[in-house]
Amino acid sequence: MKTKLYNDLYIADPWPAAYIGSANALIVSDLHLGIEGYLEDEGIFLPRGVSRATSEIVFRAVEDYDPDVLVINGDVKHSFGLLKSAEWRELKEFFGLLKDKYGLEVYVVRGNHDNYLGVVLDKFGFKFFERLDLNNYTIIHGHEDIDLDELGETVIIGHEHPSIVIRDEAGGKYKYKCFLWGEFEGINVLVLPPVSEISSGTNYNDYELVEPMSPILKKLDIGKFIPYAIIVGEGVYKFPPLNILRNIL
Repeated sequence: MKTKLYNDLYIADPWPAAYIGSANALIVSDLHLGIEGYLEDEGIFLPRGVSRATSEIVFRAVEDYDPDVLVINGDVKHSFGLLKSAEWRELKEFFGLLKDKYGLEVYVVRGNHDNYLGVVLDKFGFKFFERLDLNNYTIIHGHEDIDLDELGETVIIGHEHPSIVIRDEAGGKYKYKCFLWGEFEGINVLVLPPVSEISSGTNYNDYELVEPMSPILKKLDIGKFIPYAIIVGEGVYKFPPLNILRNIL
């Protein structure tokens, strides 16, 4: 069930994705495929299949919403450098299924991790963008600074990996990835959660203590933004604005 945000922009409940109705487009961000091999080189060992599980989330969202277009808003891969063999395998399988099984038009917006990704995209005929303007929506990863007056009516970014923490009566803490939705000087801003399950990201409960990674968010009054927590595959849950939430949780 889609959660409406503005005009034909929705949260693609229960997935970490947005949906633009007029373009029949699904938008996801921050997959970080190949993270297992990267961390293994750093001496950190993850269970095999983490990237496969991340890809599966995208496939399930595609099956639910049947879009014509899939937009991946940056950080498809994890390593910053040349593609490792594990990344090649993960990316080729992922893009191969998107093309051959689902028949999708795929647009990839460059993220700060996506060096050398164009080599893989070229093999599948998928398009690579620094910025994508889709109808009245500007889709950028969010790691670079940009003047707000250069954006469209609504901007969709990733990069930030936002989350909120919920405490129960016994003092237990539970961290959930979330969307952030707000408006600043006439521009609507949607921050996507990461698809990757490895990093739930920055806790925005105490937003005044957070130094946003995105230069765009540093310009905004984050306290007025509304978090939508997500349990992937189960549901999306709307909370009060962050400046009210901090006094509740």
